[in-house]
Amino acid sequence: MSVRSIVTFVEPAAVEQNPAALSLALGWAGTADARVVVLAFTVDVSGVGSPDDQADFARTRSGILALADRAGVPCTVVDRNSFAYGIGAVFADHMKVADLGILSGRHGPLMGERLLAQAALFDSGRPLVIAPRRGNTAPPRRALIAWDGTHAAARAMQDTIALLAPGTEAIVARVTDDKEMRMDQSGIEATSHLARHGIRAEFQEFPRSGRDIYDILVAAANESACDLIAAGAVRHSPIRELVFGSVTSRVLDGDCPLPVLLSA
Repeated sequence: MSVRSIVTFVEPAAVEQNPAALSLALGWAGTADARVVVLAFTVDVSGVGSPDDQADFARTRSGILALADRAGVPCTVVDRNSFAYGIGAVFADHMKVADLGILSGRHGPLMGERLLAQAALFDSGRPLVIAPRRGNTAPPRRALIAWDGTHAAARAMQDTIALLAPGTEAIVARVTDDKEMRMDQSGIEATSHLARHGIRAEFQEFPRSGRDIYDILVAAANESACDLIAAGAVRHSPIRELVFGSVTSRVLDGDCPLPVLLSA
């Protein structure tokens, strides 16, 4: 893993439960000699501005640093010190000067969570990993890379290379009958590209047969003992650019049992 800086976000109230995104960030950073930057503030800003805010942040910071110290990971905890910018913009700005971001899946319909995910995916220029609610926090050894020949899929493949050490494995997975695309050998060539980086890769096709693409990818990853899924992120923009593609939306809901890397 060539990652040296990871950005994540936690709700202050969730720190005592060691939230999934923070746990995964510390787990990956601990084996990669990386640092973690934690943004710690609430996505619901309706209650901010109380006199106890600074004391609350001090307690939150202390709890996060204690977790990082136990993991042996250098860590910086950042408060939202200005409300002139949206929470998504603040998170995306930190991601721009890091290798990747990690978020937990959405836990409800809060607009703040959607804005955070949108900015992380489409405004940062960096890959975003959605952490499973529970599971292994070790670096991935076998990844399933969703492939449809698009630029987002190519970005996801390249971003996955940074997470996979030489000698690890990958499956380049194409779901057939998904969308029209020229009949080429790009999926097979993708395995050759991965091999040049020391990753043992194979190409597999999975018929859609009316099934949801997300379900196909998760089932294939589980059956192949993968510990990471990588896919290109898609959004549709008629209404405030907050309508995500079907696979992207399912991933952001946080129900996947594996970490999922999304690249735009």
